[in-house]
Amino acid sequence: MSALLSHKLIRALAMIATLILVLVIAHLSLSPAADVPAPHISDKVKHFAAYFVLAGTVATAFGPRRSMYALILAVLYGLAMEVAQDMGHAGREGSVADALANTAGAACGVLAAKLLRRS
Repeated sequence: MSALLSHKLIRALAMIATLILVLVIAHLSLSPAADVPAPHISDKVKHFAAYFVLAGTVATAFGPRRSMYALILAVLYGLAMEVAQDMGHAGREGSVADALANTAGAACGVLAAKLLRRS
């Protein structure tokens, strides 16, 4: 699995997926809550899942030696989205609890990418 995740094509596809995820997360985070279709699960689970996938794709795109950068970027992006929600006009509010869920998801996503590389 390690060789597969390190292949240039897989890393390029992970970068494309990362860019798409960044746009989707921004759209969902900055749209009015009533306009966002979402399954009826905990808001914190949604935050965790979004940043788990985001950080996992960033970690795959960056490669095994740059996992910490992937984590830092995902966490900073999550914080930026929470600040943007607070400053926006969509009736959304930034939340420390959401930022913590984002961070936990990002950390687990990077860890999952590392574990997949080792298997």
